[in-house]
Amino acid sequence: MIASPAIGGDYFLTIGGGYAPSGNQASLERNVLFSQRVLEEKNIGLDVQSVYFADGDQPRPDLQVIDRKSIPRANQLMAEFFGSQTDLGLSYRNHRVPHVRGATSEANLRRWFKSVGPSMQSGDRLFIYVTSHGNSSNSRNQPYNTSISLWNNERLEVAELVELLDGLPEGVSVVAVMVQCHAGGFARFIYNEGDPEQGLSTQARCGFFATVHDRPAAGCTPDVDESTYVEYSTYFWEAIAGHNRLNQPVELPDYNRDGRISFDEAHAYTLLSSDTIDLPINTSSEFLGIESRFQSDQHPDLLPRDLSYDELLELATPSDRAVLEGLSKQLDLSGQDRLAQAERLKNDRRSQRRGRYRGRPEDPASQLRRKIAGSLKSRWPELANLMNPVSIELLTTRSDDFVHAVEVHPDYERFRELADAASTELSDREKRVKVERFILAVENVILRENLVRLGDVDTISHYQRIVEGESCSIGE
Repeated sequence: MIASPAIGGDYFLTIGGGYAPSGNQASLERNVLFSQRVLEEKNIGLDVQSVYFADGDQPRPDLQVIDRKSIPRANQLMAEFFGSQTDLGLSYRNHRVPHVRGATSEANLRRWFKSVGPSMQSGDRLFIYVTSHGNSSNSRNQPYNTSISLWNNERLEVAELVELLDGLPEGVSVVAVMVQCHAGGFARFIYNEGDPEQGLSTQARCGFFATVHDRPAAGCTPDVDESTYVEYSTYFWEAIAGHNRLNQPVELPDYNRDGRISFDEAHAYTLLSSDTIDLPINTSSEFLGIESRFQSDQHPDLLPRDLSYDELLELATPSDRAVLEGLSKQLDLSGQDRLAQAERLKNDRRSQRRGRYRGRPEDPASQLRRKIAGSLKSRWPELANLMNPVSIELLTTRSDDFVHAVEVHPDYERFRELADAASTELSDREKRVKVERFILAVENVILRENLVRLGDVDTISHYQRIVEGESCSIGE
């Protein structure tokens, strides 16, 4: 059983950036800057913050950026109708993350745990924020031993992080927020060596992860336009801050109305707000999936997975209720059999994806794009080859003529409407993951009640310690 830690101070360790300049996108930089801004607003001093990002303080281009607004209008339109918008305006520069302690190397991280770790005392809390790339496990026998990508293509695996955390002084607790691909493997850092077979760690640990262990995560982009960012920590940090990246206020997710935003409320807000491929999890969810059970022949006294919705809500916490009700509304679920409805939606979307075939009808925006491009080629046949001198003139000395010809085309306004709508429309995969989030939320509520019914005192106590950590907030 874990003793309750005394109240102490917070330490913040940020691990950010890619594995090389080609994998170090602007969004990773902006994620760190946003988190630093939120911590400053929460009066967290620089003396307790340690930031490792990409190549550290090396004065060379290490960040991949695209500033689409800086691209001449003629080039944007030429790419849209005759070329490709992929990597349009791509360039590299040195990152602008201030107060960087060093590069994200394994040696530097181990050095931090050896130098700063021992200075922590019982009751202190370590908050780890990872905004990087991630990798699936290298071992089929250990699929949850995923890794964080470090600079120069190094990796830090779950088992290696657990080893570092084990070296912290007794009584130090840990909170992690990780948004890399395959982040969910790290939810098992609550176990010794990251392995449930090795038993539960005596250190109080909890965390929040952008997605499960066997899936990529949304988010990494070289685009500097932060209004387009939809990855996990965008919403997690804005829930805590009370405003988004553009300093626009957001409705505070104070679901239990206690006047503060806890980590688990920020997680619930993200489940509701993010329209991505992510299936976010937290440590309490991972714990329940391993340690609890549904009703079965071996456990007839437990609750079944298909509990009625009203009974489910009676067992739900305020955050649970917000997620269940919010996703029900988004998915148009109603009545008592919402889990069954969600299962059908999940299976329907899987069938639709499998039923696709090559040569399916062109979407309306693409049809208009091809029509407008044809009209432009009729006027300037040289556009058949973008390296033709006339094509180059239309991008340079005659760019006004080209832009005008596109924008006055009778179908351009409608094309723009359709193209913009298509860019914000959820993909089938994004729609399906909303259903999966609802199903996971249902299962968590039932498994939590069943954990209590199973009656193992030590297991229940450890679960409660995880939930206590998840229910805390910055600065407490």
